[in-house]
Amino acid sequence: MVMKIIFSLYTLLLLILIFSSCTTVYIPNEINAPAFNEPNQFKGGIAIGNSGTNLQLGFSFYKHFAAIGDISYLDRKSSEPRFQRTWSLGLGYFTRISQSDSMFYEVFGGYGNGRTNSAYEDQFLTNGPGYENADYNRYYITQNISFQQEFIDFIISVRLSYFSFTRYESHEFINPVMPQAIGVEPAIKIRIGGEFLKIKFQLGYNLINSIKGPDFNYDRSFGLIGLECSF
Repeated sequence: MVMKIIFSLYTLLLLILIFSSCTTVYIPNEINAPAFNEPNQFKGGIAIGNSGTNLQLGFSFYKHFAAIGDISYLDRKSSEPRFQRTWSLGLGYFTRISQSDSMFYEVFGGYGNGRTNSAYEDQFLTNGPGYENADYNRYYITQNISFQQEFIDFIISVRLSYFSFTRYESHEFINPVMPQAIGVEPAIKIRIGGEFLKIKFQLGYNLINSIKGPDFNYDRSFGLIGLECSF
């Protein structure tokens, strides 16, 4: 049963990588969903996916309060090169939903920054080469609900973001207005393993609506696989 789940998630991840758009200014990084259940708890993990390598940390420093941080890095060389680096920091609150079971809720708010460069060469069905590059600030709120068992955890996440661009370049626009946008990213995360080390999977969907400036390209789906430690 576990192997079937792993195989299915791995197949979905491959499909996400294959069907990414030609140019993009936002590739969703892993949603930081530590799923804390007690104070003085450390969570750390590494994952790979369509946003490259993702590193995440979290610590529940006082009763129901915690801090999180993450970075991601992608540098793909091909006929459709992509570069992206992001980082973010956040503070939040966590609590048990019901004293009789292992359901927990947590919410984090924070700030992040990102840079993305993407391009494609002149290919069949394209009108010459193209590119799309951006720098942006992101303010976010993430909510996680977790169902925690001894060997498996199931986590539902929703990340709401506000993007404010400080650089936007595209072969389709000349001197564009700097975009501003809001986005929502629902995702599911599964952790399987022992008390201190688990393998993790995250699959999600991304929807962004521009509220100022031109519409820009972004990746709609994201998936990652990695390891997470807890102590």
